[in-house]
Amino acid sequence: MKNTKHALILTSLLIGSLAVSPSVLADSQAKTQATASSEVKSHVKAGAENKAKQSLEKSKPAVSKAQDKANKKAIVDKAQSQVELLKEVDKGIVDGFKKVIEATKLIKEDNTKEAIKALQDATGKFDVALAANPKLALIPIASSVRINELITTPEVIKAQTKLAKELLEDSKVQAARALLLPLQDELVTRTTSLPMTTYPDAIKLATKMLVEGKKEAASATLETALSTFVDETSIIPLSLVRVEAMVLAASELNKETDKEKVLVLLSAADQQLQVATELGYTTKNSSMYEGLSQQIKAVKKEIKGGNVVEKMYSKLKGSIKSLIGKNSEQKIESNENK
Repeated sequence: MKNTKHALILTSLLIGSLAVSPSVLADSQAKTQATASSEVKSHVKAGAENKAKQSLEKSKPAVSKAQDKANKKAIVDKAQSQVELLKEVDKGIVDGFKKVIEATKLIKEDNTKEAIKALQDATGKFDVALAANPKLALIPIASSVRINELITTPEVIKAQTKLAKELLEDSKVQAARALLLPLQDELVTRTTSLPMTTYPDAIKLATKMLVEGKKEAASATLETALSTFVDETSIIPLSLVRVEAMVLAASELNKETDKEKVLVLLSAADQQLQVATELGYTTKNSSMYEGLSQQIKAVKKEIKGGNVVEKMYSKLKGSIKSLIGKNSEQKIESNENK
């Protein structure tokens, strides 16, 4: 029964492997801040919601609709680039993986001869792939990209986290949870991969056991192999993607004729950097955050003056890419024996 469960799960992973439709991206992108539960509302102090809305409108820089559209496009483009990266999969290894699943079914049907042949075919495909590239370590067999977009300001986040603390102090854990749960502004990529440093050897061992007539031992070995995966999760804060988009837009404007537009964009970029900090994606004490914040302020100062800012923009863009890269480092977890 356990083997069947793994086979079904893994087959479904292969069917949906490495595909994110535009409609899914669009639906994900459209998701904004969720409203807190009725329990939360009952604990919100009088007028708190209206104050939060007013704070959002007052503190949000007047970025044009065109720039809002550009920000959303930057998010979708970032998601699509993640999808493209995940398409780098070795077809031979995926085909070999399918052969292993086929072998588990044949063993259940007492068709040992065909099971051995399927495992040998799988081993052949693995050996060819590893011979072509001995450095193969993790091969993705399934992936997903999810967007959780939050439109807010640092002031609103502070107000919500403060209220959540008050709710926790009053033992209203579920109310606090409902209030904090929507505070996600991120692009999440999750990939499930085969560990090629151990997986092929496990299949060879199972084949040997079948040849020797050790059917139960072979099944147990395949069961272990089919439950051994590596999950990689990377998170890119969307607020930092917006920072990048707005700094790029500002750098393309004329600092003399479009000074006000440039300053609005840079102020909005600085605010999104603060959003990332309030949401815990980075910290005010980190050297990368402090450096980026100071660079934005320095560019704003020079925009008001008469100095050339091209080199400053170039450095600023590099710092943003570094911060996004640091935040998107993958967290790797083994699924072995889960």
